[in-house]
Amino acid sequence: VSYALMLLTCQMDCTIEKMVMELRKANPDVSANQVLGILIDYLDNNITLISRMQDKVTLNNVVVNVWGKICSKLKDAVVTKPELQQEHYARVGESLKFLKHHFQSSFAEQGITEEALVTQPEFNEVVDTMDLQKMETEELIIRHYKEQSEERGERSTGAGVIDIKLSLKERRDGKAILFAKLLGARKLIALDANGKSDPFIQLQVVPHHLFPDCELKQSSVKKGTLEPIYNEMFEFIIPQDQIGNGVLVLSVYDYDFISANDFEGEAMVRLTDLPRNSEQHVKWTMALHRPAKDSIYKILEGRVNDRLALKFVEIRRKAMEAEEMQEGVAA
Repeated sequence: VSYALMLLTCQMDCTIEKMVMELRKANPDVSANQVLGILIDYLDNNITLISRMQDKVTLNNVVVNVWGKICSKLKDAVVTKPELQQEHYARVGESLKFLKHHFQSSFAEQGITEEALVTQPEFNEVVDTMDLQKMETEELIIRHYKEQSEERGERSTGAGVIDIKLSLKERRDGKAILFAKLLGARKLIALDANGKSDPFIQLQVVPHHLFPDCELKQSSVKKGTLEPIYNEMFEFIIPQDQIGNGVLVLSVYDYDFISANDFEGEAMVRLTDLPRNSEQHVKWTMALHRPAKDSIYKILEGRVNDRLALKFVEIRRKAMEAEEMQEGVAA
């Protein structure tokens, strides 16, 4: 049985790859069960072998592993193939549903339940990715910033913190003024050879397509310090009806006269979290983060014919890829 399981595992990846390729190439009129013929035949031919296992735990582990690999390949196909049309995404969803039913019926006697399949992380990841792919670019950008802003807070990340005072004052003309007094930053990363940095901070209200009149603001550069003090005031005029979608992004850079400025970290705060019409600014201490690429960024990165998506990726690339670039330099 162990030898047979080894063969099963070795052949499985190749078979799943063939299935994914067929999904990409097949005519939209072709049903999912027709496209999945290669994989279904493969599974059916090996069900007898798998079912011979006397150890139920081992059986469940093997089945769940196969299921997880299938889901992961489907997710990769959805994320990395932006040229696929919506009908292809729909067929991937149909394929997932069909395969889930096939796994349930084939291994029901061995105790494999629907719950065991739908609670697997790989299954939820492909379902979530499918839902994201169906969304318009504008919606994805709004969601990206909202999800990223949830990480703001006082929790230490090792990248330093920003101290800032914020408030939001509504006007009668349907606009609001965002007041930001940048106090300073602490415990920043040393990016220069002398163990210091020359930090400056950029402030921007996003998403850009909802706040086109909110230009990027920038602090002065503080030379040779990891504890810069600014005490600089900034204002943004924003439409009140978009406050619910707005996020203030604070990005810290190390100034470099010769080459490109180095990204140190960023912090975000949702505009809905700010006090409105208060006579006093509220002080915030926000931990800096170095975000990793999320599914939304990867999806928008693939929409090469979408000008809004390309603009978003251009703006976010330095922050989203900073960690990868640092790891590459270290290696």
